[in-house]
Amino acid sequence: MDKSKVFLGFVTAALGLFLLISPDTFISFFVIILGVAAIIDGIFILAATRDLIIDPQYKLIVTVRGVLSIVVGLLAVILPIAVAAVVWKAMAYTLAIYLIISAGMQIYTITKLHRNGIMVRQSMIEVASSLLIALVLFVIPAQTAGHFIIRLFGIALLVVGIGLLVIQWKSRPEVVLPDSVETVEDEKSEE
Repeated sequence: MDKSKVFLGFVTAALGLFLLISPDTFISFFVIILGVAAIIDGIFILAATRDLIIDPQYKLIVTVRGVLSIVVGLLAVILPIAVAAVVWKAMAYTLAIYLIISAGMQIYTITKLHRNGIMVRQSMIEVASSLLIALVLFVIPAQTAGHFIIRLFGIALLVVGIGLLVIQWKSRPEVVLPDSVETVEDEKSEE
């Protein structure tokens, strides 16, 4: 049995169960995690991608995007912890709007980078994932639809986790421990 796959199975099943039992807690946790990711993204944008090309418009857009990312990320982390349940819904919508604006700015920077011969594949993936996460953030806070989607996701994770555990259990090596072992030396001593 692969112990890392068994651990992954237990963690996946536990996460699925957590989503089934407490979707509101998961949503708050998800908003905070996205806030941390936005802060890291903003710092990375300001430190690494701001100076890729000399164009002043590009630098302005990238700087605005980086600062906006850090501010929205800080709000997403601090406000739900400070004010709890009321704020996480507003923060989810704020994050969704930020992701759409950020995707629009990223599309502009992609065109500038592409014209200057810089690879943009990762940036295109980032735009697509930002739009997808924004869509999820618009749907999740809706009480009925959000909880339904989260619980479906929880069921899927629970099934995958249990499936991983069953597969690992069935593929474990069969170990047979003998009652006794006879060696050639034992046979000679008996004669």
